[in-house]
Amino acid sequence: MAQSARLVRTDGNLAAGVLSAAVVVGLGVAAVTYARDRSATRNGPIRAKAAALAAYLREHLIGSDAAIDVVERLRLTHAGSQEGRLFASLFDEFREEREVVRLLLEQIGASPVPLRHLAGHASGAALMRANGGERERGELSLFRTLESLAIGVQGKRCMWRALESLLGDQPIPSARSLGGLEAMAVRQWEAIEERRRALVSETFPALRLSAMDVPID
Repeated sequence: MAQSARLVRTDGNLAAGVLSAAVVVGLGVAAVTYARDRSATRNGPIRAKAAALAAYLREHLIGSDAAIDVVERLRLTHAGSQEGRLFASLFDEFREEREVVRLLLEQIGASPVPLRHLAGHASGAALMRANGGERERGELSLFRTLESLAIGVQGKRCMWRALESLLGDQPIPSARSLGGLEAMAVRQWEAIEERRRALVSETFPALRLSAMDVPID
């Protein structure tokens, strides 16, 4: 009983912790830069829009850093399994996508380095907390991880679509087009979702709900 009552860190909790840390960092960065970026609005709407784009790309860069931290660890802990192969593939693709965002920030004259430091600190802290306790490698852990990643990939897809609306057919610093990057995000989501749904019956018991009376107004 004492053993089960002990705090247990799961891969799912790790994913949620790292991704939540990224959200916290993103909100913190937005708060810190808000006052600074307000000065840009005094110099005209064009500069204000450039500052907004930089903030938007930085937030996605932070999310990318968190996702990379998660899949890098999980590709090792699940090596040799179907999930391990999925995480290894995501690790390579997430790094490719991160580089595109980093280069876009450079092209608009915004440096991502300070934000990378903040994101690395937050995700590193989450990783240390996760390693501080025992790990339970149950199906729920993996299910939560896949669900968190699926949500993040959909957010990234929204970013590529927004950039496509903004840039049109302009060349970007990538071997892929923005449409190609969005298509890759769709494939990532489908692969993650396929594994997540396959785990439903392995994670949760079969349910047979009784009929319920629904009140009619």
